[in-house]
Amino acid sequence: MGGPVIERYEVETLLTLAEELHFGRTAERLRVSTARVSQTVSKLERRVGVPLFRRTSRRVELTSAGRQFTAAPRSSQAGRSSGANPAAATPGPRADLTLVGAGRGILPVGAHSQRYHARPDIAYVPLRGAPVVKCGLMWPADRNTARVRAFTAATEHATTGPE
Repeated sequence: MGGPVIERYEVETLLTLAEELHFGRTAERLRVSTARVSQTVSKLERRVGVPLFRRTSRRVELTSAGRQFTAAPRSSQAGRSSGANPAAATPGPRADLTLVGAGRGILPVGAHSQRYHARPDIAYVPLRGAPVVKCGLMWPADRNTARVRAFTAATEHATTGPE
């Protein structure tokens, strides 16, 4: 898919900063240090590959990507509880989407994911200006057969040309 699930505390930090537009007030509301807020936001920005906030010594404001990124979690977070992890026993992309649907985080995925993993409990929001997601093939390691390797080679040849 597109990357790791973004943890609930990261979503809460992002949404609180989007409301407050001030690192100190955000830290105060969340009962963490200002440095922790800054580190969390910087880590998220590196993970999604695009700035979510513009910062100066006097001002913090959302970028257009930040507005898009914070729009969906606001509506899907309403009324959600932080119960047990519903997908703990089933790791992988579908488990990650289950965590998102349960209000436990957000997950950057390729745009095609909406077509293949349509779910009414998940809002897919395009992130304009983010780098293109490169896709790859996945299969269980114990099933790495000659047929799978031939399929991989044919796919690479079809998408990138002969090497």
